[in-house]
Amino acid sequence: MRFSDLQAQSGLSKGTLHRLLKSLLNEGFVEQAVGSRVYYLGLEFLSMGARAANRLDIRAMTQPSLDRLAQATGDTVMLTIRSGMDAVCIDRAEGSFPIRVLTQNVGTRRPLGIGSGSLALLAAAPDDEVDNILRRNASRLKDYPNVTDDSLRRAIADTRERGYAFNPGHLLKGMYGVGVSIHLGKQAIAALSVAANYGRMDLTRRTHVVGLLKAEADRITRDLGSKKQP
Repeated sequence: MRFSDLQAQSGLSKGTLHRLLKSLLNEGFVEQAVGSRVYYLGLEFLSMGARAANRLDIRAMTQPSLDRLAQATGDTVMLTIRSGMDAVCIDRAEGSFPIRVLTQNVGTRRPLGIGSGSLALLAAAPDDEVDNILRRNASRLKDYPNVTDDSLRRAIADTRERGYAFNPGHLLKGMYGVGVSIHLGKQAIAALSVAANYGRMDLTRRTHVVGLLKAEADRITRDLGSKKQP
């Protein structure tokens, strides 16, 4: 809804409505369309087990893809959404490979850019939004000594160039991850990622895994488009 429509329907003063929207934006319950005064429900609702914008249940729609990927790769597959300045893991599936990756559990929350799925989401954002996210998360990067503003910007550029995110063991030594974003229209609303130990992420196998991820992301994107509310 436009700000003017929200004000008309709520009966709130302009100042009060601005303050409320600012709080909801900061917490991820409301998103604002870039370059406009249009507001819509944010993806924070997903991490609370509710439905997100357009009333689409991302977790239920992507579960078959997670299961297929876990079976095909034998590795750990994760579904990540954006929540404000963070990325939240809302689902995961374990493959058959005996070494399990425990870098993320359902509910794990990290600054955007930390982790392959999270990096895929950040790289899909417009440049001005990336600048804002990195500025607001700058103080939190001290918890990740191998990650800096410069290294994240390089990772974003690399992700955009290669078409997928690659996390070469920055969070957990010896564990690598690849991730791709899922889109609804032009907006990246979630990401699929696969994590495995470094021995299972050489370039040849990584390329194969990324192909599987992209195929499932495309399938989900088509399903989301067919179920989009008028």
